[in-house]
Amino acid sequence: MGRIFITGDKHRTFVPLFWLAEKENLDATDVLMIAGDAGYVWDQDYPHDIESLQQIFPGTITFVDGNHENHFLLNHTQIETWNGGKVHRIGPRVLHLMRGEIYSIDGKTFFVFGGAKSSDQDRRQEGVSWWKEEEPTPMEIQYGRQQLEHHQSEIQYVITHEAPRFVRKHIQKKKSMEPQYPLPDTLEQWYFEMEKMEQFQMWYFGHMHVDQRITEKLQGVYHQFIKI
Repeated sequence: MGRIFITGDKHRTFVPLFWLAEKENLDATDVLMIAGDAGYVWDQDYPHDIESLQQIFPGTITFVDGNHENHFLLNHTQIETWNGGKVHRIGPRVLHLMRGEIYSIDGKTFFVFGGAKSSDQDRRQEGVSWWKEEEPTPMEIQYGRQQLEHHQSEIQYVITHEAPRFVRKHIQKKKSMEPQYPLPDTLEQWYFEMEKMEQFQMWYFGHMHVDQRITEKLQGVYHQFIKI
């Protein structure tokens, strides 16, 4: 049985992964999970980044999508089933974990939900550095809600890119948020529902660029590689 490492936004950088490889004796059974804004699928040259990832990390590299991803490329890659849930196959050992899917990894059950709304859209160009698909659709949110309702008693870990709304009260680094943006409210509702479940262990989120424990079962991840 391998190890599972959870980390936050990497934005197409490789240096933190070299640090991990130097610190840990990694092998092919290990799994890396990135909580969004991995950034390695960004332009047509992404296969070179994927090859580099696989050279550094010998196991399986997975990520939920953040807002800073090329969603057009992600959504035009092959869909497969992996460990019980749908994924986009990005490379031989690199997988995009799709919104609302549930995976069983080394005996642990994960629910994931990617996406977020960029606060810097005015400085980005649609189809080049920003894609409208970054924000989950009502249908995707409904699918996620149904998945949680049907599997609440099984899910041990949740990984999202966006954070529940109340998180913003607890972190120093703020991200602007439009009043009509629904996802943080949705995730807040989901978190409080999951928090009541006996088998639920932890919810990890990226996006905020903090390594910070918010509650006993809610943690922001960024630079850290948390081993579970």
